[in-house]
Amino acid sequence: MDIIVDSRLDTAVKRPAYFRGNGHLVFGFLPPGSFITYDLLRKYVRAVLSTAAARDDSFWRALLIPITIGILGTTVGVVPLHCACLERNGIGLLIAGDSGVGKSTLTAALTQRGLTLISDDWTYFSKQQSTLVAHGLFSPIKLLPDAIQFFQELRELTPAISLNGELAYEVDPARFPGSTVNNTSRPSWIFFLERTSTPGCHFVSCPSASVHEFFEKNAERLPDELIDARALRANIIRTLSTLPCWILRTGESPQRTSEAIDHFIWETKYATA
Repeated sequence: MDIIVDSRLDTAVKRPAYFRGNGHLVFGFLPPGSFITYDLLRKYVRAVLSTAAARDDSFWRALLIPITIGILGTTVGVVPLHCACLERNGIGLLIAGDSGVGKSTLTAALTQRGLTLISDDWTYFSKQQSTLVAHGLFSPIKLLPDAIQFFQELRELTPAISLNGELAYEVDPARFPGSTVNNTSRPSWIFFLERTSTPGCHFVSCPSASVHEFFEKNAERLPDELIDARALRANIIRTLSTLPCWILRTGESPQRTSEAIDHFIWETKYATA
């Protein structure tokens, strides 16, 4: 990674973040006033930052580093996939589902119940001696404005425009009493979240083919020339599809749904012990 700081960018016209790709090259702009290029084939990053960006810890922690790992990670052995990860007593849980289904609010509610947060929204997978490992980046949990009805901790915060243009709260997990954070876990189970209008929480076994299809469909596109990266991601997704998986259909609040998951973990773990 080659970083240049240029004070002339401090007066650049304010604009939202954007990214464009052309084959194995990705070009992007990140506020405030910073330009980045990624060469996925050569595994190389060059960025020109404004002094405001270079001096801002949150720019590095919440923008530059996560985005760089998300774009370049698969080429260096870390595969980003769209899901959250938490852990309870050594059991790594992945929370997946379509955008807008409520994964982040459920993730926040699970941290309130004492589950350890590994990641929200994006989880980064690698293999260590044939063992699947999930990694997090200590990023904030992003909650949409309507989440305030479930979390009184949000009343002290003001939502802001996030990187993808949504108005959202970006919440440090430490705001939730009793929450803990770690950066790695070994995933054991997968839950696919589905919202229904019917009261209650129902767990339905999910076939491995559906797991494989979901993660393949929702993975970021990789250029054809990145043969090794494509093979690694395919291997990670195949491994994920062998994990026990359930569809969780819920018409309940995040807190009631998190309680149902906690009970399900306890009952399933000891029923099979």
